[in-house]
Amino acid sequence: MKKTLILSIFIILSCSKNKEIDISLLNGYWEIQTVTKNNKLLKTYPYSGIIDFFETDGKTGIRKKVSPKLNGKFTVSLHQIDFTVIKAGEKTYIEYIDSNNIKFKETIEKLDSLNLYISNKDNYKYHYKLYEQIIIDE
Repeated sequence: MKKTLILSIFIILSCSKNKEIDISLLNGYWEIQTVTKNNKLLKTYPYSGIIDFFETDGKTGIRKKVSPKLNGKFTVSLHQIDFTVIKAGEKTYIEYIDSNNIKFKETIEKLDSLNLYISNKDNYKYHYKLYEQIIIDE
């Protein structure tokens, strides 16, 4: 009985720990799906003409806005922002520095090969899915 109780507690504690974020999965094109605040759905994006492109070496990176074209290529906007990846305890942050040298952070809540969940200090939560390219041959 005592062994079962100890094993049960160990399993519960092991499962409750956050998985470490594999930041390499951030590389690529991400399409926004939803925006929530205080657990209330604010907006759903059935299709977005703007895709977020992330590129990181694990420590620093860039985020760009791009628009997909029917031929599989992208139109790249001039909007690009540099960032630094910060790991503090069990949390992983993206710290941006804008063109006015103002810093702001987002928290990566969850990241896997298909989904990205980011939140900010204003309690907005953004859900992205990995962008699936649609190519129409001309």
